[in-house]
Amino acid sequence: MGQSQSTRKSEPGAVYRAKAAEHAQARAEALRKSQRALSSSNYHNAEAHSLEARMHQQKMIEFNALASREIFRHHNPKHPSNSSTSSFFGAMFSLFVTVPNDLSRLDLHGQYVSEAIPMVEDHLKRCRRQGVKKTLIITGRGAHSPGGVARIKPEVEALLVGMGVKYRRSGKGAFVVASYLLNFLFPVVLVIN
Repeated sequence: MGQSQSTRKSEPGAVYRAKAAEHAQARAEALRKSQRALSSSNYHNAEAHSLEARMHQQKMIEFNALASREIFRHHNPKHPSNSSTSSFFGAMFSLFVTVPNDLSRLDLHGQYVSEAIPMVEDHLKRCRRQGVKKTLIITGRGAHSPGGVARIKPEVEALLVGMGVKYRRSGKGAFVVASYLLNFLFPVVLVIN
């Protein structure tokens, strides 16, 4: 699944990632039981285990989403997606309190690829809407990925290329990226550390 997180309990999202991993194991076991029941023509048990596997799949997705949100908030405390303006009370609160609105950087440490890519897309859309001229996208170098192979970095690069973004290396582990989105120059710096 391309997952690249450490499981130390003190890290943001670690408890949720551990619960997601438990459900992933339970899902795999339920699928094995379903296959065994199916191979012995026990269709009732096969269906029951299949339903159990789907329940564990849903729980795994929910816990990974909670982990992703917690990790994102930890690494991006001033990002506007952390504001509470999505509700009526959140919007009222924002009238009296300055809402975080820092689009200068996006840190993807601790995210899975499937979580990181939509975050980058959303971040770039926000930057475009708000006229941000420069932003930093931190992918990490993959040190916590299985085998130490970066998973997020190449996918983010592919996304930027697909968006027509040109980039160049800037120092060790960094890329300076210029994007021509909506007919204006939109520099993005991609950092891999």
